[in-house]
Amino acid sequence: MSDHSRIESQIATMHRVIAARLRSGDWSPLAHAKANLDRWRGQFDGALPLAYAEWLQVLDQGGIRLLEVLESDDEDAVRRRSSSPFAGVLTPQERWRILRHAA
Repeated sequence: MSDHSRIESQIATMHRVIAARLRSGDWSPLAHAKANLDRWRGQFDGALPLAYAEWLQVLDQGGIRLLEVLESDDEDAVRRRSSSPFAGVLTPQERWRILRHAA
């Protein structure tokens, strides 16, 4: 497996864990992602870069659309996950477990 494929696999796994939390009724990842985007907006003088603005739309849509982006292997979902607003949602232990498993 190439380094690029391994990294994409790790990122996909992390987002599937986040999707599982949402499916179980834990909405804290959604709140965390929105807080990240709000903070980042301030760093860009109020205008989010396109990748983050797209995420804001997905988060606002929520439901099935959000889960599709978190879980799908299609090109659009992979692209969006490369600029994910879910930074900091997983614990360091969860991240390391995923990174070790995909290594």
